[in-house]
Amino acid sequence: MSGDGRGARPARLTIVLADWCPHCVPLSEVKTQELGRRLGVPVRRLDIDDRDQEREADALVERYGDWSPDYLIPQVFLEWSDGRVEHLLTGFPEGVSRTRRAWEDLFHSDWLRQLSPATPA
Repeated sequence: MSGDGRGARPARLTIVLADWCPHCVPLSEVKTQELGRRLGVPVRRLDIDDRDQEREADALVERYGDWSPDYLIPQVFLEWSDGRVEHLLTGFPEGVSRTRRAWEDLFHSDWLRQLSPATPA
């Protein structure tokens, strides 16, 4: 994860998910909202089971995420004010507890601490 953006600021978080996915709902949906509040940015939700949203989700994951024709969800992206898109997280097939640990690692990372130094981990 970068974040050196030379004046660029976080602009929006996007989560690619499906309502039936236990890694997505509620775990990653709640964590994405928390992260959005911490960064002070809106959150966009792209559901792969909604035909219009699926096209946009597929394009985002293919260009910036962990792409395969049957890609893993959730995937979370940070969009920057300078147009960059940064892939932050992909769910883990090993189990929901492993995805939860990935979220904990992100929330306790130096990267996030540097982006939001006034907010405790």
